[in-house]
Amino acid sequence: MLAPCSVNIIIDNIHAFNQIHQQLGNTQIGVFIKIDTGYRRAGIRTDSPKFSELVKTVVDKASESFQGFYSHYGHSYAGNSEDDAAHGLIAELEGLEEACSAVPSNFSKRLVLTVGATPTATAAQNMLSHSPRAGEFQELLARLRQKYSIELHAGVYPLLDMQQVATHARPASGSAPLSKESVGFKVLLEVSSTYDEREKPEALVSAGSLALGREPCKSYPGWGIISDELGNKGNKVYDERGERTGWIVGRISQEHGILTWEGPRDQMKPLAIGNKVLVWPNHACVAGAGFGWYLVVDSKEGGDEVVDVWVRWRGW
Repeated sequence: MLAPCSVNIIIDNIHAFNQIHQQLGNTQIGVFIKIDTGYRRAGIRTDSPKFSELVKTVVDKASESFQGFYSHYGHSYAGNSEDDAAHGLIAELEGLEEACSAVPSNFSKRLVLTVGATPTATAAQNMLSHSPRAGEFQELLARLRQKYSIELHAGVYPLLDMQQVATHARPASGSAPLSKESVGFKVLLEVSSTYDEREKPEALVSAGSLALGREPCKSYPGWGIISDELGNKGNKVYDERGERTGWIVGRISQEHGILTWEGPRDQMKPLAIGNKVLVWPNHACVAGAGFGWYLVVDSKEGGDEVVDVWVRWRGW
């Protein structure tokens, strides 16, 4: 049996909360109120005329099951620098601090302020050292921690992907680099056909939008970048921040992708039918959803031996 409030719900609408509260009866489920801090997807703005009533109702009916305020700064994916990510993290914390002002003064529980998207969670590491806004962040964090518990959440943070690399939310080199080599997730593809005679050399591979997703990446014109392993060993890796030479997934259909060679043709080592290649995808969340498991390799040893298998939690 789970302990009380081991499971939490996130709500942003008083009618939805009332319906859920009625259905739960005496079951103690934790409640977070979702705050819109600028993403404009889910969440309620603190300046909404419905906000104060929602907070009061949750406090009255959920009582100690009210956990705090939740925000997802999803538009941080549009950032292009460490400063952009730092701005998002600070703005999100300030937004939740403002939300707390609506909590009735007689409610004494220590609330949780949970914030983040992967770029802003990544930027938190900058706040410990070199960010120009590090002092401002640390002052804000110290003030909030006097009254609240602070939590950073992020979905794809453990794996990263090409969208994260494109935000430049952390330096590309150093002790914790944000680069392709830091991405912990690659998709294995097989070359089904080759077309060296085309204007750009191309190759057909056995994965399209069902395996890689349809989301482009702002830093380069493709749906994945091929690493210098397996059948692509010896070729340059496409560098979206510098020399743009190498194989990328340049086009996709539902079941297949087209690798395109970018850069001088004379620098290309041709791919062969049957070659296996590994691709860093644009969005690991979408790409991972198409598979039932992750094959784990020990990259520190530089090999490709599978040392573990992680089975995915399936379903939405």
